[in-house]
Amino acid sequence: MGSDGALSKAPDSKPGSKPDEKDDLKSLPLAEVEKRLGYSPDGLSQVEAQKRLTQYGPNVRSKRRRPIRS
Repeated sequence: MGSDGALSKAPDSKPGSKPDEKDDLKSLPLAEVEKRLGYSPDGLSQVEAQKRLTQYGPNVRSKRRRPIRS
């Protein structure tokens, strides 16, 4: 389940660049999207979840506040 590093195969997109049609997840069948992103409808396995937590860190909100505009 996604332990083959499928996440690292995602294309590097640049702001304003048009994604290559073969890499555009919106145009792919759901089964292919699941395969590329390394997930299933049942969620991530414990191993995959731990791997992503180590790689990307926890989901946390930034405590940084925007300055008041005058």
